[in-house]
Amino acid sequence: MTDPAIPRHVSERLEIAILTGETLQLNWAEPDSSQAWWGTVTPRELRETEGHHWLEGECEGRPVQIRLDLIRNLPTPVK
Repeated sequence: MTDPAIPRHVSERLEIAILTGETLQLNWAEPDSSQAWWGTVTPRELRETEGHHWLEGECEGRPVQIRLDLIRNLPTPVK
């Protein structure tokens, strides 16, 4: 995944979380309504659709699709 709008360290960090089954505390907005969400997300897949990158996963037992540019607390690099 190479998109200048999504920093490389963010996509790498999400890919690591997917591979290791890590959960992330994320805050994001819905694309249409801007309704804010906060939850524990288990990432499953990164994909690109209609010019946007999406994180598919599970949040507290429910499937979620989160547009990466609408995540308000993007993961930081692992040191």
